[in-house]
Amino acid sequence: MVASKESENQVRDSNVFVDAKKYFPLVQNFARRELKARYKRSLLGWTWSLLNPISTILVYSLVFSVFFRAAPPPSGNGSQNFALFLFTGLVVWLLFAGMINGSMGWLSSIGDLRRKVFFPPETAIFGSALALGVQSAIEAAVLILVMILIANVGLTTLVLPIILVLAGLFGLGIGFFVCVLNTHYRDVQYLVGIILNALFFLVPIVYPISIIPEAHWGIPIRKMIEYNPVNQFVAAARESAYLLEWSSWNRWALIIFYSVASFALGWRFFNKRSMQLSEDM
Repeated sequence: MVASKESENQVRDSNVFVDAKKYFPLVQNFARRELKARYKRSLLGWTWSLLNPISTILVYSLVFSVFFRAAPPPSGNGSQNFALFLFTGLVVWLLFAGMINGSMGWLSSIGDLRRKVFFPPETAIFGSALALGVQSAIEAAVLILVMILIANVGLTTLVLPIILVLAGLFGLGIGFFVCVLNTHYRDVQYLVGIILNALFFLVPIVYPISIIPEAHWGIPIRKMIEYNPVNQFVAAARESAYLLEWSSWNRWALIIFYSVASFALGWRFFNKRSMQLSEDM
């Protein structure tokens, strides 16, 4: 047991880039495992990865564009398409929320294996994050394909993948925090679910920000929502893929800062405690 602990500490103290090269095949294996298991024994298979967001788009498009008559801003080609406006924001949200929600399940799912064979626990998290990234890439590819078909593409569309990578890093950084806390307190997963459900409606994903009043009871509600960190990623994606506009330098500075800070702090928090997680999983 002591020897096992010492070997683990030696691994943690080694060069991070050497470790990354050494364990990358294991990360790939976890990613393949996640992708195969996600829709195993399903007749439609990977089609569900598209049907789920499409059904969400149809429901919210009906509610907000038909019932509430909320009109999205004109797209880059001058047309107004609520479904595509929604899809652009939803791609970012699904990746961000998936990183956070998934991190808790990813770590607990390898608990038994971790007790039998030593491997860095982050390899499972990175592997499943890679699998989620593949799914997000498919969704983004479908979005871009539709944009091409309706002639709503430009040079700005090319930066959408960069925004998605940054959004994924932002969510993964938060995921590092919550997965550690969840191994000690299982209430965390329920609390995170409540927070994400509330945040989904506090960020203008399924509605345009124009329907939010400037202020209520003297509180600048629109400004607060506009500068919500998650909204910065959603707004940047919509500007690049839907509006065909270049995001401001200020917005780029913010999303890069949020991504780097979240991932760096989350990784540091996780890295210091990862060796103790096996006993709690």
